[in-house]
Amino acid sequence: MRHIHFSLFTLRFSLVTLLSSLFLSLLYADSKEDLFYSELSRRSSEVSTLRASFTQTKYVKLLDTKVVSKGKFQYKKGVDIRFDYATPKVMSIIMTNSNLRISTPTKTTTYDFAKQRSLAELAVIMEACVSGKLRELPAKYKVIYKSTADFHVVTITNLKRSADNPYTMIELHFCLEDYSLRELILYERSEDTTFYSFNNIVTNG
Repeated sequence: MRHIHFSLFTLRFSLVTLLSSLFLSLLYADSKEDLFYSELSRRSSEVSTLRASFTQTKYVKLLDTKVVSKGKFQYKKGVDIRFDYATPKVMSIIMTNSNLRISTPTKTTTYDFAKQRSLAELAVIMEACVSGKLRELPAKYKVIYKSTADFHVVTITNLKRSADNPYTMIELHFCLEDYSLRELILYERSEDTTFYSFNNIVTNG
């Protein structure tokens, strides 16, 4: 009988310990997530301009190949976000609040976000990213945070899938120390993947 009571006591103790550990781990995870968003917002609010070098690698599944491009990234708060490509083709992609422009040495094409929803979606997420307002994205986006050994990782999924939304998921990798965006990954419905890597980051300079 004593053995049975002892076993029940041990089982109850183990269960309580397990639940306590689970509760503490969830509490720690929530506090870490809150700290990340709070610190990202604080640091981003201090940034008025940002420039960096970038490498874009696009993996094209149908052709089983990859295309590598390089250039400069620039951000001006309240003005625009731009990618200036230097290789293999010279061109610029410029996002404002209302449109996206693609400029080459011979012409400039402007796309109205009201008519180009896929471009508008990417622009909204990029703006939220560089301004530190990921938690203020509309409710149609599912935003998940996790911490890894290398990065703060945020994944964004549009819960309202439609034909004009080309992305299944967008993934953002932020530096553990200074919270700068280091990697951006676009997962497309075509099963192509576009990977951006940012370095030589300069803020307010």
